[in-house]
Amino acid sequence: MRLNRNGLIGIAFAAFIGFTTVGEITGHLAPTVAQAEPPIVTPSALPVSPATPPTATPSVRPTVSASPTPLTTIVPAIPTVPLAPISPVPVVPIVPASIAPPLPVSGDYKDPNGRFKVAILKDYAVSPLAGSMLIESKDGSLAYTVLVRSQGELALQNGNATFINDALAKIAQTAFQQGEGFQVGQWQAIPNGIKLDWTGSLTIAGKSQPVSGIILVRQLPKDVAMILIAATETATGQVPGVISALVDSLQPL
Repeated sequence: MRLNRNGLIGIAFAAFIGFTTVGEITGHLAPTVAQAEPPIVTPSALPVSPATPPTATPSVRPTVSASPTPLTTIVPAIPTVPLAPISPVPVVPIVPASIAPPLPVSGDYKDPNGRFKVAILKDYAVSPLAGSMLIESKDGSLAYTVLVRSQGELALQNGNATFINDALAKIAQTAFQQGEGFQVGQWQAIPNGIKLDWTGSLTIAGKSQPVSGIILVRQLPKDVAMILIAATETATGQVPGVISALVDSLQPL
């Protein structure tokens, strides 16, 4: 099936990124209640009674009997409680983004807002799409785009995250969750970022067509950039080569 830029992948990308909104998270500080110190009460003067002269008491010498055995102090034994070993921080293994030979490129796409650049695969066409861009193969079976989110959103997402990579994965899932049937797998740590497998579908004229691909997420100095690669069933075999060509080309400007 031949698909042009107005075909399946183009429509799928519009569905995935065209209606994405980012919510705001506000923190609320509990008011601090100042506790007043209790007042100092000065006692009133008390009448002084006249001193009573002491009465002489006859001295009585007590009789002390010697104890036959000295007293021994018994110290109870304190049981030793073994301490549980401290678990080391788990080390997340880093895997290569792809070991496939990279597809050839013909240059770089530079973001007009000066945030990033990314490679343009050879014979792929660039067109605007939903405030971003679409870089697509001639037959429309494989395409990719780049979305950018702020570092502020990364900080919000990382509030309850164990690792910074968990926050990167959450940002990617939030950015593309509008896609039909969009699901992501477990993230994998790659050099300078993470990689997520994803699957989805698109229904045209009552017929559902599966789409799938990879999301590459990288933290830039000021932003978080994500490459979404999408392919139809006929082009899934090219995805590893696309990953190899693009992963290191995503750089800040």
